[in-house]
Amino acid sequence: MTAADASTAASEVIAGVRTAVAGLRLWAREPRLLGLGVLPGVVVAAGMSIVLGVLLFNLGAIGSGLADALGVDGGRWHGLVSVTAAAAVLAASAVISVALFASLTLTVGQPFFEAISRRVDEVAGGLEGAEAEEGWGASLARGLREGALTLAISIAMSLALLLVGLIPVVGAGAAFALGAVLGGRLLAIELTAYPWARRGVLARRDRVRLLTRHRLRVMAFGATIFLVFLLPLGAVLAMPAAVAGATLLARDTEAAR
Repeated sequence: MTAADASTAASEVIAGVRTAVAGLRLWAREPRLLGLGVLPGVVVAAGMSIVLGVLLFNLGAIGSGLADALGVDGGRWHGLVSVTAAAAVLAASAVISVALFASLTLTVGQPFFEAISRRVDEVAGGLEGAEAEEGWGASLARGLREGALTLAISIAMSLALLLVGLIPVVGAGAAFALGAVLGGRLLAIELTAYPWARRGVLARRDRVRLLTRHRLRVMAFGATIFLVFLLPLGAVLAMPAAVAGATLLARDTEAAR
């Protein structure tokens, strides 16, 4: 990699983080609009918190069970492997949790998030062309299909991260870092569904193709939002701002088409 390539890569990463921060800053300018976007997240988080609570409560037992399954005898090594396995499960489950939360919340709060995306475009100067029309039923059906696909991908990704997390010493940290980057990319693809649909890009594969042209920017944006989602109440409060940021990301990538 040349110095110019490294500089370009760094600029793309910084641009992705700035886009995520710009979306979060919208809370200061449009608190009422973004406040409406919190409601779907509260509903989804209430249901998911039960499942996550059960997982956290049994995390030690799960780690111990994995250590037994790996054939580790009792004693110091068993305890070390149990902790490592528990950390790996936690890192892997974070990807599924974030992906599932985003998919469900976008589906439940579709009208709110479409309004947020539309408002962001209006403030930023509007669309370049006429807004694409898509019926509510068609949009909902597409969202459900994409949500199911996102969940399937996140499960496969989490299984791979679980195996990475079982590597002694560095596994858990590596799994968490990879989860943030890869899970963030998956999150960015999901969050940009509304803004790209309004630009006439309905198929997920077409959206992925457009975003792949700015892979580092998209990953940096998604990883930033992913990490914010892991904070206490972060997912609920940041979800509407994440949609706003995703709209800005779509604008940036559209301008570079």
